[in-house]
Amino acid sequence: MIYPEYELKPQFHEEFPLQWKKIFDNNNPLHVELGFGNGEFAAYYTQKHKNINYIGFELSITSMVKAQRKLKRNNVTNAKLILCDARFGLREFFDSNSIEKVIMNFPVPWYKNSQAHRRIIIQDFFETLADVLIENGEFELLTDQEWYAIEAFENAKNSGYFEVFDIEKNPRREFLTRYEKKWIKSNRDIFKLVVKKIKGIKVSRLIGGVNKMPHASGKISEEKIKLLKGKVFKENNKVFVIKNVYKELDSNSHIFKVISSDGDFSQHYFLVLYQKDNENWVIKLDSESNPYRTPAVKWSVKKIMEVLQ
Repeated sequence: MIYPEYELKPQFHEEFPLQWKKIFDNNNPLHVELGFGNGEFAAYYTQKHKNINYIGFELSITSMVKAQRKLKRNNVTNAKLILCDARFGLREFFDSNSIEKVIMNFPVPWYKNSQAHRRIIIQDFFETLADVLIENGEFELLTDQEWYAIEAFENAKNSGYFEVFDIEKNPRREFLTRYEKKWIKSNRDIFKLVVKKIKGIKVSRLIGGVNKMPHASGKISEEKIKLLKGKVFKENNKVFVIKNVYKELDSNSHIFKVISSDGDFSQHYFLVLYQKDNENWVIKLDSESNPYRTPAVKWSVKKIMEVLQ
């Protein structure tokens, strides 16, 4: 059984950054966990800190279900869970100077040098923190990889936006997940890093304001439709590829399966092309896929119509 009252789907909201005061119906401080796993820490943390609003990010549907069950078991009322890339969500869903604390427990370290860009603790991440954290707001990192803690320490220090405290080895912790207990039993060291915001910055965002449905219309050459399959379009930091084209059997409508990227943030979605009248056609987002309206998504709608005209 799942408990949908805990899952928040930002793509269905009309305005960004999200209006957290309305979502929680209070103005309590926001605490954000990046990667809530199976929800053990979330269930503990929300019980201990009932006067905060907890938001957790994760990419695993299985983790979402497990975490919902744990929150429900504890009758938690101050938590929302989001299936989304945490780097994107932290930047896009929160206003400047709005988060009191960000927590990251045992992230995937991405060991190889070729995977370094996938580590969450890169420069861009600390710039986002310097924007969304309140003055003196904190970021807390727990990891079993000393090199990872050192890299995070150096990147935070070099950013110039934080007071960076010394890395603490095997810190005392009130709550341990079953994985932590297993690691400690195996004599694996745990490392804790805390940084405090002392200087702010304003980062640029991909989405913002009212979340309008992009669409385009005009006259087209129908013979061009089938030629779009596999086409790749690039412009600056925006890329999209049309993976497939489908035609509805009982109408003169088409569906495009699209993958787009804005930098390192990718989305899969469908666009619908249909004939409005004898001359004009319309292309718009399929309401079921409902991606975030990033620049690449908006451009894919406009560009496809431009190519078909």
